[in-house]
Amino acid sequence: MAKALDEVRGDLVEDPRAGVPAGLATAAEGLVAEAVAVEVDIPDAASDGIRMSAGDFTLQIGLPHADTAGPSEHLPNGSTAYPSGTSSANAVIPTGDGVQLLSVITSADAAETFAYDLTMPAGHHLEATVDGGARIIDDEGVVKVEFEPAWAQDAAGVDVPTRYSVVGDTLTQTVDHREVAGVSYPVVADPLPVVVIVITAAALIVVAAAALGVATWIVVSWWNTCRAQNRYPQLSTIKGFTARCVR
Repeated sequence: MAKALDEVRGDLVEDPRAGVPAGLATAAEGLVAEAVAVEVDIPDAASDGIRMSAGDFTLQIGLPHADTAGPSEHLPNGSTAYPSGTSSANAVIPTGDGVQLLSVITSADAAETFAYDLTMPAGHHLEATVDGGARIIDDEGVVKVEFEPAWAQDAAGVDVPTRYSVVGDTLTQTVDHREVAGVSYPVVADPLPVVVIVITAAALIVVAAAALGVATWIVVSWWNTCRAQNRYPQLSTIKGFTARCVR
């Protein structure tokens, strides 16, 4: 499995990183700023699922076909694999601001659908996005987690058609590896959830800039723009750096 991940071309497979500040909070007076790291719990048994948390937000992610997976194995690059006796297996990489979940498909006998059952706090729901990704938002419309658009690549570096579907709290990735002639196995496919930062106090600007790896003046500019609209800036490192104003 390590060889399959190492041979994925481009920057699609993330480098393992420890948690970085992502959930941000202040005391009621707004005088104390605290950065809350994203924590990722990767269990020994795939059937236990992956737990990702930041502050008071916790997301439990069930891995696809976990009932056929063996105990976890730690790969040389720092990721965790769940080998399987079937034609597909899971790999998990903590990314600092989230976690990368990879399906490694070893033959045409493997399934084409990979379902991730999500358990999230009350008042949150999963929805598809127009760019082919998905996101978790709360009842006020604030985005808490974003899933980047699906991708899949075969061993020759050729893209394999793939897409997400959302039914309730289940995100399913379909990989059409049987439908394409000449696919070179293994095929690696991925959903990547990232926790999103919402700044609710000026004292958090410097902390947010450090967490996102962007210049402080950029965060200040978004703070001023959003507060002029009586909103707050929502920032993330998805697709480089993205920002918008939310209530």
